[in-house]
Amino acid sequence: MKKIYTLIAGFIFAGAVVSTAQDTALYEGFKWQSFFNDTLINNGTTPPPGNTTDAFWYTFSLDGNPDASGGSRPDEWFATLPWSDVDLYDGVGDTNVVMSANSWIAGATTIADKWLVTRSVQLHANDTLFFKSAPRQTPRYLDGFTVKISTTTNDDVAFTTTLFTAKEMTATGSDTTFSTFTFGPSGAGFVHGQDGTYIDYAGAVASPAHRGQLRPFAIPLTAYANQKVFIAFHQFSNDDNLIAIDDIMIRGNNIVGVNENKLELGLNLFPNPATDNVQVNYELSSTTNVTVSVYDITGNLVSTESKGAQAQGRHFAFINASQLAKGFYTVTVQTEKGNSTAKLIVK
Repeated sequence: MKKIYTLIAGFIFAGAVVSTAQDTALYEGFKWQSFFNDTLINNGTTPPPGNTTDAFWYTFSLDGNPDASGGSRPDEWFATLPWSDVDLYDGVGDTNVVMSANSWIAGATTIADKWLVTRSVQLHANDTLFFKSAPRQTPRYLDGFTVKISTTTNDDVAFTTTLFTAKEMTATGSDTTFSTFTFGPSGAGFVHGQDGTYIDYAGAVASPAHRGQLRPFAIPLTAYANQKVFIAFHQFSNDDNLIAIDDIMIRGNNIVGVNENKLELGLNLFPNPATDNVQVNYELSSTTNVTVSVYDITGNLVSTESKGAQAQGRHFAFINASQLAKGFYTVTVQTEKGNSTAKLIVK
């Protein structure tokens, strides 16, 4: 049974066009009502059918416990607005929508077991998985999740390999530096906000109002080159709150539009719109000299910074938006092979 769940009524599913590379194997930003009507299947408490090839996405919950927050949250992953104001808009008039899962469920010792599974994806030789995630609260009630991969079927038991782990809060503390909090599971994993970034702070002490901002991640999939795979986002937290996922994309490093001298670098700006520092994230397919430039709406160069020679991989630069007048700008990352651009809004 296909249906859409929303936590907040009145979403605007934008008509903005998402531009992706020719070797993009998967992209979903949850912008289109058609995704929820025609592509996402809510399977309730039943895992997907175990297909080896499937054109549908699936969401389902295996914990068997209803919402305990009093907000009538669905049992499975559902559509809602992002937590941070900086994430509310992808562009002018373009309301952002994220997928969220709730671990504040009945039974304090019950661990949330909620799944969002992609359609079947045919990988290329050098693909990377990109996504953004944000907890509703941090560091208190910080939600965790894993990203898993299956090379066989889309049944939950087929996802035996974990690509990424975001840890959850397992014991409360009393500060904003995370030093008195405990996070699990043990071993390797990422703790949202521990480095002091991607947080909307709400006071000097640890508060339930500290909201997570969408943070970009990139996971190489070269070990699965040329295979058909499924990707799963699995929330496993015990009595925390909410986690959000957005802009799921699988893409390679191929050059796009050579005649236009343009590169797809996985370029994204955060936050956007912005009032202060903007992080410019991009990925290089080989070692090259890099220059980051900002142009105003008339095409005049506002600022430029040479980053010198940078190696293959993910990189970032910063723009001080507080020194820019309010308005629209174009950010260009130029390499020896071409350039890629993104729009920036300063408010």
